Amino acid sequence: MNTLKEVALIAAMAATFTAAPAMAYEAGDFIARAGAAGVFPTGESDDLAAVPGGKVEADDAWSLGLTFSYLFTDNIGVGVLAAWPFKHDIQPKGNLKNVTGSDDIGEVTQLPPTVTLQWHFNTGSNFHPYVGAGVNYTYFWDEDTKGGLGATGAELDVDDSWGLAAEAGLDYTFENDWLVSAQVWYISIEPDAEVKGGALNLNEDLEVEIDPWVFMLGVGKKF
Repeated sequence: MNTLKEVALIAAMAATFTAAPAMAYEAGDFIARAGAAGVFPTGESDDLAAVPGGKVEADDAWSLGLTFSYLFTDNIGVGVLAAWPFKHDIQPKGNLKNVTGSDDIGEVTQLPPTVTLQWHFNTGSNFHPYVGAGVNYTYFWDEDTKGGLGATGAELDVDDSWGLAAEAGLDYTFENDWLVSAQVWYISIEPDAEVKGGALNLNEDLEVEIDPWVFMLGVGKKF
């Protein structure tokens, strides 16, 4: 009897994750997703005038990602990328690394809300791919040089940034409208930054090209 109960329980659990009959997304659907999101910068700053050949760049960062889609028609929707804040280490490049003698000269926290207009493809299956394009606003705060950039006393200020964004995503739906999801964005994030003081007596105005790839793997539900 116990064996039969165990088999029945396993079968019930498996049914929960059994793929639902193929059903396309349609007008009025709202999809919410949550998962691990990674920001992987591809750019760097201008050269520092006080350190020719010296630059800074932001390191990779991970956080909790949240995304939402709402479909106005069967194919057209709006998407929103939100997240718990990302904290990036600031690393020296080129001659600045020789001057500081460190791999980590500061940190900054950022939040990159992004809104896109999406096109959802009807594949006639449980796979729901989509692409989108839109705009990003990135808010920076808690800049800290941690004694880097020459010496304690150097101050760093990073301006907020507006830029364009492109995305692609894929949902796979299960029974009861649960889903697993993979998403990727390329976002133009190019803030201006100001560095002052420190032993190098810095007085720098820089453009920092962060321009990250953002990846997210998560689970979600269609409502």
